[in-house]
Amino acid sequence: MKSFDDLYKAFEDRFRGSRELVKERLGIYQPLLAQVPRQADGPTLAIDLGCGRGEWLEILVEAGLDAVGVDTNARMAQEAIDNGLKIELQDALEHLKGRPDKSVAVVSAFHMVEHVPTDYLIQLLDECQRVLTDDGLLILETPNPENISVGTHTFHLDPTHKSPLPPALLEFLVGQAGFAETAILRLNGAPMIEAGPIERSIHLMFEVARDYACLARKRAADGSNALAAFVETASQQVPTDTRQIKQWLRSADDEIAGISEEVKATISSNADQLRQLTDNLTAQSELVRTANIVLQDTMASLARQLENAKVKDNALAERDAEIARLGQRTATLKEEVQQLTDQVAAFQNSTSWRVTAPIRGLVDSFRAVGRVPKANIKLVMQHGLLWLRRRPRTTAIVQRVVRLAPPLERRLLGFARANSGLVAIDTGWKLEPDPVALGAWRKRLSAGKQI
Repeated sequence: MKSFDDLYKAFEDRFRGSRELVKERLGIYQPLLAQVPRQADGPTLAIDLGCGRGEWLEILVEAGLDAVGVDTNARMAQEAIDNGLKIELQDALEHLKGRPDKSVAVVSAFHMVEHVPTDYLIQLLDECQRVLTDDGLLILETPNPENISVGTHTFHLDPTHKSPLPPALLEFLVGQAGFAETAILRLNGAPMIEAGPIERSIHLMFEVARDYACLARKRAADGSNALAAFVETASQQVPTDTRQIKQWLRSADDEIAGISEEVKATISSNADQLRQLTDNLTAQSELVRTANIVLQDTMASLARQLENAKVKDNALAERDAEIARLGQRTATLKEEVQQLTDQVAAFQNSTSWRVTAPIRGLVDSFRAVGRVPKANIKLVMQHGLLWLRRRPRTTAIVQRVVRLAPPLERRLLGFARANSGLVAIDTGWKLEPDPVALGAWRKRLSAGKQI
């Protein structure tokens, strides 16, 4: 059945980093390896507990040490074996118990002590103290819970971790195991940044020194404190440096207070400007309101004018329609007049019109006579009768024309009987007067001329 041990190599590759990255980080310890005394009569032995993929073993070998790795996870150790490194598949405590006293120059454990119970760790430290030479070196690297991000988050990504080990606790346990010289090296975090006090504080607590190493020797060489000197130059800042954080935050408070005073002054100035702007806006608003009223009145007047214009437009449209209708009617009447004119011209050019011309002349004469006094009319007619008696051909023509209008013929015959003594016969008029009547007519005509 699959266990987490089967997945641990993939877990390391994912969350710890590549071999190259890990080996680069481990290079920080090389100055310490250079200080390790070499054995004069044989190889100088270095043991790496929980060696994993073997990055540190390679550095030990490159430093000229006889390196042996110890691990219980065969899958993890296989990569180191494939790279030609010495690996013992054994429990770390049991392996150390099998080593003689003061036989090892370097004992190291990278990200191993957080995986074991406290009692097991205490026994392990005792065995490390026993097998190390008097000037031997102990290196124990582990996640740093002083870093808030590590202590609250990334430490718990690995389910095989037992509990975080604060630097002070691990250093205490190492000291209790009999190591005379100890030091804490904080490392593997982001360097400090140049930023504001608040950002620097957050960066220190969350990004700096994500790991630490407890360094120890059984005794200080020649009474010196070489480990402390090394840490002084290589260690990153303490993420829980509350004195520094308080100083930064205090400067931030002072800066905020100064800014607050500036802000207050700015706000006060802006408030005055805002009041002035408000007053100006109020006055402008009143002007706008008045202008709106005028505009509304103007719009109403324009609406009325527009309505009147629409009425006028409608009247003009009706007038134009009537003019168009009259124009059409005029054109029609012109056509009708032209037709009548053509008909009249055709009628006037006809034979009947020319034949009846004398009758129309008589009718016109009678109409004209109707406007003359009766005495003159009678005299004219009497004179006309005398004139006709002297012109037989004309008399014949008149008789034929008068017969076309019987009423006229009767009236003329009656007039001739009453005034001239003429007697009508069946064949026509008697136009020969007696001498007495002719003399009387002459006197009358003469009398008529005098009238």
